Amino acid sequence: MRWVERRTEDRFAREQARAANHKIDTHEDRCSERWREARDELKELRQRIFDTRVAMEQGHRRLTGWIIGGQGSVILLLGGFLLSRLI
Repeated sequence: MRWVERRTEDRFAREQARAANHKIDTHEDRCSERWREARDELKELRQRIFDTRVAMEQGHRRLTGWIIGGQGSVILLLGGFLLSRLI
């Protein structure tokens, strides 16, 4: 009787081990898929940050150029005004 019980227990233990291994494999598959998705999202986010930084730098350059150009125009206008007052 004990031999039959052990054999039944062995079969039951093997089935439990198979089920546990299947759960582990399924979990690892889901985790690796999530990791892949997170990595792809991170790459996309980095690209968007880079694009935003480039756009901001270009805007800053334009703004700086307008300010410098505007200051030069004001100086020339003021100089012309003062010269016209002297004449």
